[in-house]
Amino acid sequence: MTGRPLRILLAMCYLVHRTGAEMFTRDLALWLRRRGHAVTILATAFGDMADELRHASIACITDVADMAARPDVIIGNTHHETVRALLHFHDVPVLTICHDRSAEHGRPPQFSQVVRHIAVDENCAERLVHEFGIEREHIELIQNGVDLSRFLPRTPLPAAPRAALVFSNYASHDAQLEEIRAACAERGLTLDVIGSGTGNHLPDPAAALGRYDVVFGKGRCATEALVTGNAVVVLDPSSGMGEMVTAATVAHARRWNFGRALMTRPITRQNVMAELDKFDAQDAGEAAAWMRSHGGLDATLSALEACVRRMTDGREIIAVPAEQRAREMARYMDDWIRRGSATTAHLGLASLHQHVAGQQQALNDQQRAHQAQIEVWRAEAQRQSEHAAALAARLQEAEAALAARLQEAEAALAAQQRDAESAQTAASTAHAALSARLDEAGSRLANAERQAFDNAAGMDARLREVYASRSWRLTAPLRQISTFIQARVQRS
Repeated sequence: MTGRPLRILLAMCYLVHRTGAEMFTRDLALWLRRRGHAVTILATAFGDMADELRHASIACITDVADMAARPDVIIGNTHHETVRALLHFHDVPVLTICHDRSAEHGRPPQFSQVVRHIAVDENCAERLVHEFGIEREHIELIQNGVDLSRFLPRTPLPAAPRAALVFSNYASHDAQLEEIRAACAERGLTLDVIGSGTGNHLPDPAAALGRYDVVFGKGRCATEALVTGNAVVVLDPSSGMGEMVTAATVAHARRWNFGRALMTRPITRQNVMAELDKFDAQDAGEAAAWMRSHGGLDATLSALEACVRRMTDGREIIAVPAEQRAREMARYMDDWIRRGSATTAHLGLASLHQHVAGQQQALNDQQRAHQAQIEVWRAEAQRQSEHAAALAARLQEAEAALAARLQEAEAALAAQQRDAESAQTAASTAHAALSARLDEAGSRLANAERQAFDNAAGMDARLREVYASRSWRLTAPLRQISTFIQARVQRS
């Protein structure tokens, strides 16, 4: 850091919703504190960002009288809070920043203490020139930057987009969102919505952006998506839509902060599909590379710090004559009366915003809890699905094995049937042959029996003839003697 540390007072209407101006104020305070400056934030109301800021040694106050030490410079982000600060510290140089072309808080305080005006884009610069008579050479264009250490480059985009995101706090479940959803469905893209308007507010969207190929957004949201590497369509449900940001148009679109001046068409299904059809992964990568080279937070805040240094050098005290101060105060009071009590309105609005923010935070917590439960159920369903798939695969394998075994059994049975038929045929043949042989043997046996019977009958007849012959009778004594001798021989 060059130069002495400064005491810097940042004026902001409230830090509740993390809108673009609120996040700019937060980032600026943290960056200046890291640079060694003493930083105090004056706001009508604070949300959960106050804890983060105080943890970083940044004072957060709602009453300017609570700041005892005189600041070296006041950086005003919203009209009435800036006036509160400069009236209390009536000789401190003031730098104002116009964040919006039409919002009440974007009106510049017209006091002599205001040394320099900053516009975040050409649209805001035009407002300062054409609505408040501020000469263009007194306006410096310092565009919003993104913390590149938080928003890291995503993996290269696919050839065809698959997932889209509406990134806006102003999105709600209305007809415009349904037109976008229908267009994405027709082109085969899923669509999610991030933003407080739909109850899906993410304090740190950096990790989520890398999951999407196309992002619909404006301003800071478009810038964050571009440095991440998403293809970006300039669109906001509250304002309309522009075109797909390309490498050829990114520099021009950034000068207009990807904002309202570029959103000249209504949000219709046909218009959204026409922009989706322009998707070119290589061109989107070139646009992202340009944005990371020119849209870093360090470059933005370094330029702002340099502007503060230039305006405070030699202007430590702004001496305003009492008569001029009275005229400026009278003009402010006249405007304040005509417009109504802005401070009271801001207080009520801030209180309402704080209440809504609390309700939305509770809703977001509940939604995250439900989402976590859904993820558990999805994981269990996936596990059951994988288990069922494994069982189905095993069943299929078992059925295939059983079919193969049945086929083998049927083949074996058919072979056995063929063998049985062959055996039966062979047995029938053998039986016929055996029957024939048995018949033949029976016939031969019958013939042999008849022949033996005939032979026996012949022999009986011959024996009868022998017994009846004379020689048999004459030899009877000789046969007796022979029989006697044989018996004596056997006994001896």
